[in-house]
Amino acid sequence: MKLKVEPGDFDPFSDSYDYKISIPISGDLTIDKKMTENELKNFLEEIVEVLGYKEIVETFKCTVKDAREISEKLKRNSECRECDLKMKECFRCCKVCQSPLEQKLLKALVRTGIKAEMQLRINKDNTLSHFPEPVNPEKILTIPDFYVETENKKICIYTDGHTYHERTEYQAVRDRSIDRELQNLGYIVLRYTTSEINQKLQESVDSIKKTMGI
Repeated sequence: MKLKVEPGDFDPFSDSYDYKISIPISGDLTIDKKMTENELKNFLEEIVEVLGYKEIVETFKCTVKDAREISEKLKRNSECRECDLKMKECFRCCKVCQSPLEQKLLKALVRTGIKAEMQLRINKDNTLSHFPEPVNPEKILTIPDFYVETENKKICIYTDGHTYHERTEYQAVRDRSIDRELQNLGYIVLRYTTSEINQKLQESVDSIKKTMGI
């Protein structure tokens, strides 16, 4: 069953459209109902509340689709349900992190009190944009997993999914080239391997703190 919502007639008095709601019952049988824009918004709010997404939507200012994905992960993942950062970092953990390594380091940084921006877009001309703004492939230099800024330091942090020995020659050359470009622009680059995040997480956080000067 798929509910359909279509814009209807424009109402000049309310300066909005009526909407036609079609609910299939069985076969070719459907129930059609007209709703004003305000009625449709109220209807959506009721649905979101019934489904249990309201708190997530309001907390993270996210879409209903994002709230559904976060809610489903909280329900099926015992680690998420018991996490001390539940309903604090769920959006970044579920929707911004691109790997389990990023999720681990994110939670460790937050618990340590380090404020880091994720997925900062750094362009070749050193202009910046922020998640979820689109990436211009012709201008982009790099997107560090985490970006930390202090009074006099700009630090780009990467969680590499390979060890230094596992990297292909292309990956190694690319990473070195990006690191040099970032350093020329005034950034400090920190890279952590899978084993460092999984086995030496606290040491990795400590090295970030040391680099920050704390």
